[in-house]
Parts: sequence; C-alpha cells; structure tokens
Amino acid sequence: MLTLLLVLVTGLALAQPAPQFWIRNLEGQRFDSRKVGEESIVVSFFFVNCIPCLKEIPELHAFISKELPAVHLLFIDPIKEDSKQDMIGFAERLGVPQKFFYRDGLGIVSRKFFRAVQQAFPTIVGLKGNRELFRFSGLPEGTLAQIREQL
Repeated sequence: MLTLLLVLVTGLALAQPAPQFWIRNLEGQRFDSRKVGEESIVVSFFFVNCIPCLKEIPELHAFISKELPAVHLLFIDPIKEDSKQDMIGFAERLGVPQKFFYRDGLGIVSRKFFRAVQQAFPTIVGLKGNRELFRFSGLPEGTLAQIREQL
C-alpha cells in the first residue's frame, strides 16, 4: 500500500502543468496550444548551428510522422540571431518540411518552458491537455520508445 502511494505521488510530481502558447511556423500558419484539447504535442527546441539537432530533428520527424501521425510536432528555434532564411535553409538541408519549424526570436514561448530550468539544446517536451508528460535532452537510446508509451 505504501509503495503504491509513493508511485502515485511520484507520478503526480512528474506531471507538470503545460504552458499555453501560440506561435507561427515558417509558412505563416498559427499553432495555438489552447485549441488542441487533449491531443498530444511534441515540442523540440533547437537552433540552426546545433550539431546534435542535425541528427535529432530528422529522426524525431520520421518517428512522429510514421508512428504517431496525430501528434502535433513543433521544432522551435528561440535564438534571436537565427533568421527565417537561416531556418529555411536548415529545414531544407535536413529534408524536413518547413511547416514543422517555428521561429521564437524573442524567446517568448521558450521562456514558458524553461522558467525553473536551464535551457539546453536539443530539448524535447511532450504535452497532453494541460500537463507536461516528459522532457528529454536529445534522443538517447530508448527515448523514442518512451515517447511512444507516454503519448
């Protein structure tokens, strides 16, 4: 009984409230987290000169597209110096459609996700409804299976 209680309390501690935000992608389409209800969202924070992001972004895009096509996937760049043209070139180089890329040059969205923790790149955050399900730094082995289980 005590073990079950500890597991439940630990699970509640891990389920953080999800920030609400809206942002436009490189194609000008607006994404509003408040309008997706209980649908799952995966947000990956990156910047165009991030070496680990070169591997993570195409891998995460391929996985979500194939395994979890109903999940909203957003690659968000919060670096002011990364221009829209830099991001378009980055998306083309990786072979990932521009509609998945969002520019947060003022850092408004990223600050909502990194209030109490240091921002690292890449960081992948899973959201569902009004709660944060997971937070990973990159895609170490086994991470995609954990994402599938939690979404």
